[in-house]
Amino acid sequence: MSTVIETPRLLLCRHSLELLAGYTAFWGALTPTSNTMPTPVPLDSEAAWSRLLRFIGHWTLLGFGPFIVIDKHDNRVIGEVGFAYFHRGNGAIFDEYPEAMWKIDYHYQGKGIASEAVRSAIVWFEEQRVAKRMVSMIDPRNTASLRIAMQCGFRQFDSTTYKNNPVLLFERSVCV
Repeated sequence: MSTVIETPRLLLCRHSLELLAGYTAFWGALTPTSNTMPTPVPLDSEAAWSRLLRFIGHWTLLGFGPFIVIDKHDNRVIGEVGFAYFHRGNGAIFDEYPEAMWKIDYHYQGKGIASEAVRSAIVWFEEQRVAKRMVSMIDPRNTASLRIAMQCGFRQFDSTTYKNNPVLLFERSVCV
């Protein structure tokens, strides 16, 4: 099972200690969309370290997880996309399925990079035959993520609150 995905512009790699500095810088950046949920940023170095370890654990225990997105042009960490179990308390209809997640550096947005990365991660995930369904949770103010969800075949099936903030719940059937 390959855990590096290459696209024309990107490398999607498993989380590793070698990528910690770039990962910490990525999560430490304050951006105009920093206040959208479910993961508010910036994260300090301790929180970025914990997040990196969480996803190394995902890969180790489950054989899948999010990928760190690297720009092939300058070898910079510019995002994170993939799948994880977050157990957010949204009930069996949500929490029992892998949750798709994505975040791309603000300076790289609007260039199709997020869609390229998310689509590539979905193709990889479907090839692994982990689950027949995936879910996602998006802040309704995050219009860029809402567009990506629609482009990648997600459909809204519910809305709820997460940490006292409104969120929309999405699902996508996996083509197996």
